[in-house]
Amino acid sequence: QTLYQWYVVLRVMLLAHGVGALCTLALTWVLLVAPQHALHQPSLLPILLIQGLAAMAEATLVLRFSSLIPLLIADGPTLIRANGLFATTDGLVVTMAPFLGTWLVSALGLGGVLGLDGFSFLVAMVFVLLAPWSEEVLHRLPSPPPSDPIGWFSLPRRLRGFWSRRLQARQALLLSAVVMGVYAGCEILFPAWVAEGWGPTRMAGVLVMGCVGYVGGFIAWRLWLGRHWRLSGSLLLLLQSLILVGAGVPALAQIDVLWFAGVLGFSLGLPVVTAALHQAWVTLAQKEDPTRVFALRYGCEWTSRLLAFFTVSLLADEVIRPYVSEAAGADRALAMTMSGLGVLLLLGLLIEQTLKPSNAWK
Repeated sequence: QTLYQWYVVLRVMLLAHGVGALCTLALTWVLLVAPQHALHQPSLLPILLIQGLAAMAEATLVLRFSSLIPLLIADGPTLIRANGLFATTDGLVVTMAPFLGTWLVSALGLGGVLGLDGFSFLVAMVFVLLAPWSEEVLHRLPSPPPSDPIGWFSLPRRLRGFWSRRLQARQALLLSAVVMGVYAGCEILFPAWVAEGWGPTRMAGVLVMGCVGYVGGFIAWRLWLGRHWRLSGSLLLLLQSLILVGAGVPALAQIDVLWFAGVLGFSLGLPVVTAALHQAWVTLAQKEDPTRVFALRYGCEWTSRLLAFFTVSLLADEVIRPYVSEAAGADRALAMTMSGLGVLLLLGLLIEQTLKPSNAWK
């Protein structure tokens, strides 16, 4: 009975890992094996299809794992630390993966990167299988039947119902959509801004400063900020919005010390804000079905990120750039777009505070 319950709880995670491994094997075939039997380069369509399937498996894995955390850990302070660890490491992977992947391809080649990807699958699968799933923990976990789907296709309708049902839900959905959309926009705009304005040489300093800030924010969350996550999340989100607004002010952007201080401050806020958002959602999910609540959360966040990926570049190139004189510099449109993201982030925070000024993030 215990073995069967263990299988029911982990089957989604095991299936997601298995799909990810198959996608790695498929990419290996398309990118390395198939070109040897043909004169042309591999087609883009199968690569996109494989990547789409891998993204679906990863989304399912993140959803399941995040919904298990509040069920596995009942202690309040321990749960806050666990949520901070999950949110900050997840954000670190999203932030550093493009830079790390580019470096690995140049250092190890495509075959080496795919080999590391397959090895990471084995490590993840071993940890899932060897996790200390005691009988007490297993009985604490729900075992929904397969006929109880999450309901991705009904996401818009369920989002509207969730929004209208509770004030805390409106706060969480609003901040999640705005914050994740702004972060996605910065992932596109900031590297391009640095490359156009200063060249690739400054990127090394940005990476060092970003890593220092990110690690500092994670340590601060673990030591003190996690116990005051509502206040610390709001204050650092305010700081990030002001930093982005300042990017559009030429006099501020030209001061190197102030510029790098802004990079440090924004990076320091990343793990704290994402951990505070995750803690807010965990607090909300404890009163309802965690899997369904987190499905709504990630559906909202990933939709916001997708919209940002499609719109920020068009906004900078097609809307703002035509009105910026060439004498102002090629990077001026990017800086102004980042400043607009800062205004959007500030408005989102102010609206969230207006919904319930006396107790934000609760």
